[in-house]
Amino acid sequence: MDYPIQIDEKGRYVHTWVRQSSIKTSDMCMNRLRESLFNLAVEPKNDGAELGTACHQAVEDVIQSRIEQEAEMTEYDMYDAFDYYWDEMSQEVDNWYSYGDEKKAWDNGRKKLYSWYHNVLPMIKKPVGVEVNFNKLLMEDEQRVVYLRGTVDLVEEDMLWDWKFPKADYTKDRWQYDRWDVQSIAYTWAMGVPNFSYGVMHNSGWGTMQFVRDQSEHDWLKQKVATICEYIENNLHLEGKWLLNDNGWWCSEKWCPSWTRCKGQTPLIVESEEQHG
Repeated sequence: MDYPIQIDEKGRYVHTWVRQSSIKTSDMCMNRLRESLFNLAVEPKNDGAELGTACHQAVEDVIQSRIEQEAEMTEYDMYDAFDYYWDEMSQEVDNWYSYGDEKKAWDNGRKKLYSWYHNVLPMIKKPVGVEVNFNKLLMEDEQRVVYLRGTVDLVEEDMLWDWKFPKADYTKDRWQYDRWDVQSIAYTWAMGVPNFSYGVMHNSGWGTMQFVRDQSEHDWLKQKVATICEYIENNLHLEGKWLLNDNGWWCSEKWCPSWTRCKGQTPLIVESEEQHG
């Protein structure tokens, strides 16, 4: 088995797997993180994620045309770009849980791009980069070396942006993001820009969430990641599952690619039925 963590010449663990999404996965279920790190389960491609990617790429094209000071793409140029990307990505969809079929998803994507173009794009003043990658040293001590990786959808001189194209309007849950959102904290630390905005284009319209992150939150991020890394180091060679969290919607055949290798295994289900029979 290929291990996702290496040992350097000083005998320290070197973690290069850390992204905001993997931190969120650890919150959801450590065993799901294990399956991901060891490439034991393949995430199926769902219509919601693929549609979001097609919308992202169309938005990226619009902003890139502004940065390069070319003739900025029109609204209809954006739709044409989306149609091109969606035509390719829709062929790769494994399930249609979110929208039901290709036509409904396409129509939904068009509506969300309309919301972005007319409401969010006017807020963008000085874009300097799209899809900006980072790979930065997060922490280093005698025990471990940890790098944080990620991609920022849009970087302005004084603002970072991330685009979301969900079904539900989760701007209503802003207070939860204000307290616990890992992505905005990780990205502001990595880029050295304290201001972060989500542009959220959902089925009922659009909204934004803006945050200002500070040093105390960046320190919390490092502590959180160190705790995850320590758990992984202690269980790296363990034969069997890591800590399971089946107390939520994510633990289901529909939403977890590891379900059939984990709680959904037939022996576990049979045992449960016998115990409660």
